[in-house]
Amino acid sequence: MNSCVESFEPKTEIFEDALIIEATITNEVKQQEILLNRAFRFEEFVPVPEENASVIIIDNLQNQYSFQEITPGKYLSVLDFGAEKGRSYQLLVITSSGVEYASEPTFTPQTSEIHALKASRIDNEEEGMSIFVEYNASQTSTYYRYKYEETYQIIPPDWNSQMLAYEGPIIVVKARERDEQICYKTDVSKNIILNIPQESNENNIPRFPVRFVQRSNYIISHRYSILVKQLAISEESYNYLEKLSESNQDENVFSQTQPGFFRGNVYSKSNSDERVLGFFHVVSESSERLFFNYQDFFPDEPLPPYVDYCNPFVARLETPQGVPNIHELIAADAIRYHSTGPNFGEFFVVPRICGDCTVLGAITVPDFWEE
Repeated sequence: MNSCVESFEPKTEIFEDALIIEATITNEVKQQEILLNRAFRFEEFVPVPEENASVIIIDNLQNQYSFQEITPGKYLSVLDFGAEKGRSYQLLVITSSGVEYASEPTFTPQTSEIHALKASRIDNEEEGMSIFVEYNASQTSTYYRYKYEETYQIIPPDWNSQMLAYEGPIIVVKARERDEQICYKTDVSKNIILNIPQESNENNIPRFPVRFVQRSNYIISHRYSILVKQLAISEESYNYLEKLSESNQDENVFSQTQPGFFRGNVYSKSNSDERVLGFFHVVSESSERLFFNYQDFFPDEPLPPYVDYCNPFVARLETPQGVPNIHELIAADAIRYHSTGPNFGEFFVVPRICGDCTVLGAITVPDFWEE
């Protein structure tokens, strides 16, 4: 019996151009950000930015906040401002072609502080670290969205204080010229994390898990920090984000359940039948930062596996055709010195990622970092 697979390239047959508005303003006094793009076809990968638009936010006291385009489709407020309690805000957009868009007036939710941010080791079927927020039991009627920024140390397992270098045509070992032992990397949350405290309290314990890191994930191998942002949002924002999250859960583009258009709180003033994508969110934000070391929760236990096996090998002067020799590996900055071999001019090396932390992060210590 024979079978074959024929490649299939899906293409959009029916396409409706639409403006996409991504806007969230917070109570934090800063330059607020608004993103404007156009909808793109299934076979396209990059949205087209909406350039040269006029963007203004106006509150119920008729205060206006103008925005300017910094990069294509990205608009920042000219002045720093934050959403104030008791005020409503409305977004107004006029495209370069003169089409007008607006949002429904949206009130600033009441601020809810994070009571505590904690980390706990989990030893269930899936081992790892759970990071969760605690809030006051009275916070039972607010809708929340969570975002986080996690920063972690990267220490390559085969870092060496010595390096390979040339003295004339000869390869020698000498002291390393720059520090590549400890680096830092920051990742931001990508998923939509939502919570209604009144519904999520388990056993009357007011806590909510924001992030789970598997024990096998190398990012907790040394020192780890996470900044959690708690956004108090409106019920309308919550419902919109919940639908958006559900539509993004199925990664199978051929799923029988294809998400249709769901309306947000933005609309076209020029054409009531025009579909506009996106939502104008007004939120109250609070945040907390947490630090912990791997050894705090896994004392005297093996570190998580590194991102590479890091097996040392001999980089030879002469190699078969197609296999790079030591000169070519050094020229390509592909290796780091591990140790000296038993024979003259013979060196054990490792892939650069195993001895140079800058492959994965930056050596600059973040301003907020604490040891």
